Amino acid sequence: MTEDHEAVTAGSGLSRRSFTTAAGTAAAATALAAAPAAATPVQAVPAAPAPTRGADFDRCLAVARALLVVDDHDRPLVPRYERVLQDGLPAQRKATPKKVLVIGAGPAGLVAALLLKRAGHHVTVLEANGNRAGGRIKTFRRGGHERAAQPFADPRQYAEAGAMRLPSSHPLVMGLIDQLDLKKRRFHYVDVDGDGRPANRTWIYVNGIRMRREDYARTPRRINRSFGVPRARWDTPASAILRSVLDPVRDEFSTVDAAGKRVDKPLPERVQGWARVIQRFGDWSMFRFLTEHAGLDERTVDLIGTLENLTSRLPLSFIHSFIGSSLISPDTAFWELEGGTAVLPDALLAKVRDTVRFDRRVTRVEYHDPDRPSSDTRHVGRKGPQVWVDTVSEGRDGPVVREQFTADAAVVTVPFSGLRHVQISPLMSYRKRRAVTELHYDCATKVLLEFSRRWWEFTEADWKRELGRIDPKLYDDYRTGRAPADGSLLGAHPSVPAGHITPGQRTHYAANRAVSRDQPEAAHVVGGGSVSDSANRFMYHPSHPVPGSSGGVVLASYSWADDALRWDSLDDEARYPHALCGLQQVYGQRVEVFYTGAGRTQSWLRDPYAYGEASVLLPGQHTELLPSIPVPEGPMHFAGDHTSLKPAWIEGALESAVRAALEVHTS
Repeated sequence: MTEDHEAVTAGSGLSRRSFTTAAGTAAAATALAAAPAAATPVQAVPAAPAPTRGADFDRCLAVARALLVVDDHDRPLVPRYERVLQDGLPAQRKATPKKVLVIGAGPAGLVAALLLKRAGHHVTVLEANGNRAGGRIKTFRRGGHERAAQPFADPRQYAEAGAMRLPSSHPLVMGLIDQLDLKKRRFHYVDVDGDGRPANRTWIYVNGIRMRREDYARTPRRINRSFGVPRARWDTPASAILRSVLDPVRDEFSTVDAAGKRVDKPLPERVQGWARVIQRFGDWSMFRFLTEHAGLDERTVDLIGTLENLTSRLPLSFIHSFIGSSLISPDTAFWELEGGTAVLPDALLAKVRDTVRFDRRVTRVEYHDPDRPSSDTRHVGRKGPQVWVDTVSEGRDGPVVREQFTADAAVVTVPFSGLRHVQISPLMSYRKRRAVTELHYDCATKVLLEFSRRWWEFTEADWKRELGRIDPKLYDDYRTGRAPADGSLLGAHPSVPAGHITPGQRTHYAANRAVSRDQPEAAHVVGGGSVSDSANRFMYHPSHPVPGSSGGVVLASYSWADDALRWDSLDDEARYPHALCGLQQVYGQRVEVFYTGAGRTQSWLRDPYAYGEASVLLPGQHTELLPSIPVPEGPMHFAGDHTSLKPAWIEGALESAVRAALEVHTS
């Protein structure tokens, strides 16, 4: 339904949006005609622009420039942003320090605060969370600036609830990591062999068929036929099918060199090419593109969606998924931070700690705008303050309190899904209010399980040795499907610390155990992850051991959109037996002996500070909403990854932080 939101209603000549607008206007006119005259003047509502059909090329060009981070003359902005991150904001003649409120202590808020503080401005950061900065950078760990309790049986273990991989193609993130002297190491998105080369030996388990990725790449027929794809595609891997339909679109802004590698066109051509793509497909969903433009049948779409992680994104914007697959090439190196991604906000917070007020949820904002007079802005005025903010605490460490703050300017980094619950006076522009109301946020949920041994790295000899420590016959019992399935072997290995698995857990795990009793060969992989059509969907192994620990934490389920909602309906503790069941379907029942009974889970939709995984736009929203999102409203400036074309990436947050800090500093 989303991709045809501009479809013409039969016989009416009106699109659905036009019809709603017209009907709403008529209803409002009737109500106003019947209402008594107001006793006092009320705030004028900024007029809504007339609805238009489709996006003109200038707007598509603006989106393309935002995507490529260039100015109106197609000059790259990233080198300037890198200099600002490294050297600070530029010196200003006769500059007067401003009082600045930064709302939100995620990466965008922390970096904006750091830049403004270094430039001499008086900064206060307001964070709703009572003890943690970083936003969707969150590591399950012991200690940290949030002084977290031990999350796993092994106190040395940690795992990512949020951001976990950092592309080498994100220059601001790479530069900031170096500047803060943080240690990074390779994140193996694809499993590697002993020499660090891609091995592709992780599992695909779909339609009851289990196959190594490397085997599927060579002989995909069995899995492809299980989806019912046409005979012509029996022997083509899903990734190759997808690449074949996307490459002609990529030809608009890139070419293939003599070595067969895709190379970007010169920047002005690249901007124009992206603008053409956005104009052509900006209103399309991924499903519509694959079926209507690429001509794929639904069975082939099912295959691609399942194996290439597109099922959850099919109803959403084609442009969103296409950007993700085009800006990060297959040979992009990924990195992770030693100690967890949260060491990044740790380091940033240390530099602005004196400016941060935790446990202050913003409930109301007033700002002064001479062009938008309002009777509801009695706390601000022409002579100052320009911004007034009301906050309330969560009352974690005492009574619930309110506190007000004033400033000359504000940098708002709150996700628009959360800003929806903040009263703002006077009303912001129509386009900004529409973006706050309609910007689509997706969900993502992770379920992580701790194991006392890194069994995914085992050979069969390793399995035989370790299972023999429990019972000499147990290796053969698992291989032949005769091992007990009553939960008695849960955490049975001597390496599992005692006291973490309760009788109730054993009962729940027995009730939710995998029905299939077949035992595949040892995974024998380092890093990477497997894919399944079960509720787990995607599973990832740690890329590196934690120093001093023989175990590890597996991301047993990573899901988005509707797949994530299936987990969100379960309480946290109820997710763990289901996640272990999904792992056993892929890797076999025997992994249970190393389970410590400890798990952690993160639903970003249910998170009271995030309000969703990220802004994952619907068809049409890139051109209808995005251009107005970063535009200031009087003294209010907007930052956060949702204001960029890199939602869900730290790079997008940093781009927006530098932009907003420059706006405040130079205004």
